Amino acid sequence: MRDARADPPPPEPAYARTASWLGFLPLRIVRVLLRNLEPERAARVGAVLGRTIGRLGGARAQVARINLQIAFPDWTDAMRRRVLLESYANMGRGIAELAVLQGPHREALLAGVELEGLEHLAAAEAASSTGGVVVLTAHFGSWDLCAAALANRGLPVSVVHRGFENPRLEQMMMGLREGTGETLEHLRLGSSTLVGVLRALRAGRKVAMLADQNARLEEGVFAPFFSRPACTRVGPALIAMRREIPVLPAFVFRRGTTARHVLRIGPHLRLEPPGADPEAALRRNVTRMNRVIERVIRDAPEQWLWVQRRWKTRPEVGGACVEPGRVYPPRRGLGHRLRKRSRARIG
Repeated sequence: MRDARADPPPPEPAYARTASWLGFLPLRIVRVLLRNLEPERAARVGAVLGRTIGRLGGARAQVARINLQIAFPDWTDAMRRRVLLESYANMGRGIAELAVLQGPHREALLAGVELEGLEHLAAAEAASSTGGVVVLTAHFGSWDLCAAALANRGLPVSVVHRGFENPRLEQMMMGLREGTGETLEHLRLGSSTLVGVLRALRAGRKVAMLADQNARLEEGVFAPFFSRPACTRVGPALIAMRREIPVLPAFVFRRGTTARHVLRIGPHLRLEPPGADPEAALRRNVTRMNRVIERVIRDAPEQWLWVQRRWKTRPEVGGACVEPGRVYPPRRGLGHRLRKRSRARIG
């Protein structure tokens, strides 16, 4: 496995190490308990754990309720609660499958991922001057299986991700990709990410990007997402526009409540070129990509990660990138306060 991570995090102070260790402990326990289980059994156990955590509530469940209210204002409270609990169950299954990927049943899990739309992948490769493709995906289904399943079929894949504040969780996620040789590459967002992405595309690799997270003011534009402005990272669209690289939607759908999946690859998007007004073209292209993700979520809302603060960054009237009001309650957890204190001291 090649490790092309950019900008490694600075060393942690002692109090932050303690907080990150305590925050990682539950996942470590789950990994130890589930990694040796067969995929179906692990998924069942994960669903029970996830649904239980969802019923307990807490800050993340509150964020999920706010998001569901934004996305589906016409739904009843009962409908939104059902999707919330099922999304927690799906998260539990996904975490269990992450554990299985590190155990003896890894190949059995990946063999249960069916690929649909390989003809769309071939068409995108043919439309690219280098064979490189930007793969548009999201925190949907068991999303970590997307790149792993493609790499398992021998396709060269590079994954771009934001990384985790908790270094132990980051180390675990890197460990998930052990055994994939040179097929799967890991790119962490940072100042040198663009260089790594362009190098990967020139080499004909498939660069998978999660495009459904909230973006900071300096890295995004506001585009509609469930009819509400959402600050969306522009990197995937900019690279595709400037290099004339096809954008290929690919999402992992879970089959019912099983540990079997289908990776659905859609026709590649032909984005609008920069033209005379590059900013307007960029906004329209980002909007188009948001619509693809929104359509997938509407098809199976229980499979999206509703606990993320998707609408955290707020625009003011007129479209300026500022944050005049809150959508979500402030974070108050001990781990968050310690990490914030650590970042402030290092800075």
